[in-house]
Amino acid sequence: MNLRISGIVLSLSLLALFVFTLLSGLAMPFRASMLPVLASSMAIPLMLLALYFALKDDSKENTQVQDSDGDLVISKNELSPDAFRRVKYFFIWFASLLATAHFFGFLLGLPIMVLFYLIANREPFKLSMILSLTVLVILYFGFQKGLVLPLPEGVLTSIIFGT
Repeated sequence: MNLRISGIVLSLSLLALFVFTLLSGLAMPFRASMLPVLASSMAIPLMLLALYFALKDDSKENTQVQDSDGDLVISKNELSPDAFRRVKYFFIWFASLLATAHFFGFLLGLPIMVLFYLIANREPFKLSMILSLTVLVILYFGFQKGLVLPLPEGVLTSIIFGT
């Protein structure tokens, strides 16, 4: 099976999953249906777009993967020191996010990490603050209050606020 066919199969499978989730969510009581309906209604158009691009017939081949016995060919660019550096930084940022969420709670930890990430990538401070505050507002009003999903509290916030 080549890469194009597997992309189409994956897109169709995920589209079917999200349609099923949407239909199941519509049959639930209102408060219980909010998350599956919201997530599915955002995912279905994205999956249709992915399916469109998977079905789109390009006259030229965009991939360097050879149709061999199913193994993917790894180029020298993928094994460069820069690639390993990017993977290392990803795991450092991910571990930092987990540690921040553990100590400050998810509601404060995620906006803090968004702020640090944007500043580390040399984004303007004002833009970084606005985006991290936007993440905080979305988490608080969208998830904690709107969908009534209790976000995990951190060790330090439990000690400080005594909850």
